[in-house]
Amino acid sequence: MTDQYKQNEGDQSGKSKLEWAKPASLMNILSEKFAPIAKIQHMQLPAWSLLVFLGILLLVIAWKYIAVSQAESRVDRERVQITQDLETERSIMMRRAREYADSQYNKEEERFGQVLSWAVRGELIRNNLDQVSQYLNELVKMKDTERVVLIGDDGKLLVSTDKKLEEAEGKDLYPAEVLQKRKITMLSDVNGKKLLVVPVMGLNSRLATVVVSYKQAALTGS
Repeated sequence: MTDQYKQNEGDQSGKSKLEWAKPASLMNILSEKFAPIAKIQHMQLPAWSLLVFLGILLLVIAWKYIAVSQAESRVDRERVQITQDLETERSIMMRRAREYADSQYNKEEERFGQVLSWAVRGELIRNNLDQVSQYLNELVKMKDTERVVLIGDDGKLLVSTDKKLEEAEGKDLYPAEVLQKRKITMLSDVNGKKLLVVPVMGLNSRLATVVVSYKQAALTGS
């Protein structure tokens, strides 16, 4: 009896082992254990969850668009600022270069005026206006030179390279402060012209004044 019972138990145990070994049985057992997970996979999300997801998606897209727009706007502002800074720096450099060039030009003109003053004084002392006229007619041939005049200390026009002015009064051509300069001076924008004023001094008094009129160059940044 006992032996038969043991045999039956052995048969049952062997059958159970065989059942476990079958693939179909194993899948059934796993399915029962993980049934809640399987149900979750087949569950449909409620409508509000979908709306929340879409809302979040829209927020992300909107945030990205705003961030990109702000970045582009910042880049544009920085580009404009850089352009303005460069233009300002360029203008400053151009002005400094122009001022330096003008200062060097004025120095050269003053040297030239000094030589001209000596030459004209010698001829005036000898009362040789014809020679002075030749000097001035050579000067007017220089680039950008429009006319050269010699005005006596009494305001009379003694010599002019512009024959239309032969009957004019020197004091009517230029302001008194121009004709009363005591030293060689370069003046800008006098009635739209640039003037080199060269006083011709004698031993004790002014003999005359030479005024060289140049074209006024346009002030540009180019």
